[in-house]
Amino acid sequence: MSLVRRQLTALLLTEVKLVGRNATVAGTATLFPIGMAVFLVLFGADNLGALGWALPVAMQLALMCGMTVYITTTLTLTARREDLYLKRLRTSECADATILAGLSSPPLLLGVAQSLLTVVIVWIFGPAAPQNLPLLLLGIVLTVAMCAVAAIATTGLVSTTQQADMAAMPFFLFLLGTTIWAGTHGAGGPEVVPLVLPGGALLDIARLSYDGTSGFAAQFADALPALGVLVAWTLLAGFAAKRLFRWEKRV
Repeated sequence: MSLVRRQLTALLLTEVKLVGRNATVAGTATLFPIGMAVFLVLFGADNLGALGWALPVAMQLALMCGMTVYITTTLTLTARREDLYLKRLRTSECADATILAGLSSPPLLLGVAQSLLTVVIVWIFGPAAPQNLPLLLLGIVLTVAMCAVAAIATTGLVSTTQQADMAAMPFFLFLLGTTIWAGTHGAGGPEVVPLVLPGGALLDIARLSYDGTSGFAAQFADALPALGVLVAWTLLAGFAAKRLFRWEKRV
């Protein structure tokens, strides 16, 4: 095992232990997505619109990625900086990227797991199986990555965890709101403006993933604009993170 991998594993396990010691956080992280997915199946099946299961699934994915990945990572990094843990880690042999990746890994992996759990519950009890599961998985991974990088950028705007709670709300509501807004544009795919927003791109990927009228290759080709949008938002968040992120508390 390489040095970087050992460092990442050590940071990941440390963060997992910290989360596991908080029964409220651990319970919310595991039970909340299951409850939301069950609610989606029980009360969403009779109210599906032109997009079918794509809209409720995309909304659930946006909710999970926004809460578990974006908000949790923002709070985690802010808290670690506030108690000078980030500063101490930076004096170790760990590289900056390794530190950020290690501390961000638990909410990132949990967000992926929650998203997959949502898809599985809808698949089994909906029942609604995605016709292009690899495309949907790619959309989930890109959304999770975007939220993680955006969280790193957001921490640079705040000094305390109390401020982080409020600072995280705009992007979270933006992601969820643009998903819902894009859903008002019908089953033929979002228009240009909704598509260039992260929620619209996620919805378009979900729409194509649950659409059984075309083959895998055609679905991936049609999804290229939406995939490109998520990559572009991730790069934009990365640029902001590079400019805004701070390792020490603001004096």
